[in-house]
Amino acid sequence: MEEQVEKVEVCNEHPLVRGLGWLATAVCLLWVGWMARGFMPQRDAGGMPPEVMAMMKPGGAPMVVVKEVEEGAVNTPYEYIGIVEPVQDVELRAQIEGYVLAVHFSEGAVVKQGDLLFTIDPERYQARVDLRKAEIVQTEAELERAESYLKRLESSDVRAITQNDFDKARADVAQGRAAVMQAKANLALAEIDLKDTSIIAPIAGRVGRTVANVGDYVSPALGTLVRIVQTDPIRVAFSVTDKDFLKMRENIADGDISKALRIRLRLPTGTVPDIMGERDFEDNVMSADTATMLVRARFSNKQGFLIPNGYVTVLVDLAEPARSAVLPQQALVTDREGNFVYVIDGDGKATTRRVTAGAMGDGIVAVTGVALGEKVVVQGVQKVVPGQPIQPVDDYRDKAGEAVKK
Repeated sequence: MEEQVEKVEVCNEHPLVRGLGWLATAVCLLWVGWMARGFMPQRDAGGMPPEVMAMMKPGGAPMVVVKEVEEGAVNTPYEYIGIVEPVQDVELRAQIEGYVLAVHFSEGAVVKQGDLLFTIDPERYQARVDLRKAEIVQTEAELERAESYLKRLESSDVRAITQNDFDKARADVAQGRAAVMQAKANLALAEIDLKDTSIIAPIAGRVGRTVANVGDYVSPALGTLVRIVQTDPIRVAFSVTDKDFLKMRENIADGDISKALRIRLRLPTGTVPDIMGERDFEDNVMSADTATMLVRARFSNKQGFLIPNGYVTVLVDLAEPARSAVLPQQALVTDREGNFVYVIDGDGKATTRRVTAGAMGDGIVAVTGVALGEKVVVQGVQKVVPGQPIQPVDDYRDKAGEAVKK
């Protein structure tokens, strides 16, 4: 019986002892994993793949990407939000009263200058023209009678005619001439009204919705019958900050600014159509509220990409930018003393070269201080030690691919 009690006591371990056992097991597993990690291939701090590290020259020379200094132009465009507006637009109204006999266009159609758009019933206005013509004939007949009477008086014996008769005859002639002039003026007015029965397009463009249809009674009080908007050419208005405006003026002080600048557009879809704008005009004052100058450029719109009141992005840059030495921006290194690059000398070593950075854009930077054709480090600059050999490649990603194949 005592032996059975002792066996039971041995089998029941204390919980603290069991926990310490599990902890010891976990520590052992972590140590084994850490030791195994040392035998696995690792990437270096610069991010180069193991295959590239395997291609390192004896002596531990780092592999970097190099590129020759090339000649190019940094021509980053200024970008502005522009609104499309027509060069001309006309709101047509009826100048007379009457019923519409015919509408000679379809809403939304493109019309030419001089096209007939509306015909208003001309019957009443034609009758007025005929009446005014008859009045002219009547007044001319009365004038002729007055002139004949005055001539008879002048050819008669002056002793038989009183001065009062002469004065009245001369007054009748003058009055007759005035009546003729008035009748002709009334005819001109009547002919204008008759002409206004035909409403003609004064400009070429696209017509919108009309409020007058066949049978409608129209008058000047009705307001706009239809609006014509010129769509080709078309204009884009955009605001340029005072700083940008003056900078352009300073850089192109001796030349024609219209020829020196290139104006393009980027549509809301992201497309940059192959059309160039021409400088139209800018306002004669700077906005005191926004410190901007409103500028307008004219564009051809044969394809109909530009719609009045639509928004586009205006791109303004130089038509012929200056060319200089250019490098990828990642080749430029900055420290307390300024900018520098790593230049590869004849011995395959990287040397520090101080440079002056100019304009930047599209991933490149204009620099002075390096010569065309010299090779500089563009990737892996963090691994370069000045005066130490390096292993230059055109693109380490391509080299890594070749290493994998081998």
